[in-house]
Amino acid sequence: MNDTTVIRTSRIELTPLTVSQLRKYLDREEMFIKGVGPVSREILTPNLRKAIQMKLLKLDKVSLEDSAWITYWIIKVPPEGFGAGMIGFKGLPDRNGEVEIGYGIDSAYQNKGYVTEAVQEMIRWAFVDSRCRRIIAPNTPRENLASNRVLEKVGMFIYAETQDTLSWCIDKGNRALDI
Repeated sequence: MNDTTVIRTSRIELTPLTVSQLRKYLDREEMFIKGVGPVSREILTPNLRKAIQMKLLKLDKVSLEDSAWITYWIIKVPPEGFGAGMIGFKGLPDRNGEVEIGYGIDSAYQNKGYVTEAVQEMIRWAFVDSRCRRIIAPNTPRENLASNRVLEKVGMFIYAETQDTLSWCIDKGNRALDI
């Protein structure tokens, strides 16, 4: 990863975190990560803490060029570039070209379109890689209306459902993204 890996739009900046930055996010109570800036501590739930620890183990085993697929990306929002959320994939695309996406954002920054924009940009980024043919968001709780709305707005469609969950996906050939 290098500075060219950063994704910028008119409203947000997505920056992949290094191993060192992920460790600092886990180990410090500070609201600031060197090289990133101020970050939300609200989103550091026990589930995210566990996911980061798993990512740290995986990052030791991949090349630098593939690390952007493994790490979390910080979602920086205006005006001060606050790290309000995180987004990332759960690994490299599998042998079928499929990869799972996950995300979260500080409650003060919800309902402003930042997550929708971040998901859309990560989809664009992923589909540039020839290994990626499908992005999934499986088992999204039905009661998580905001997340389901984000997935719908970025052009994903439901491929499976249960009484409690919806499983979403988007294929590389989806024209809605103009990729």
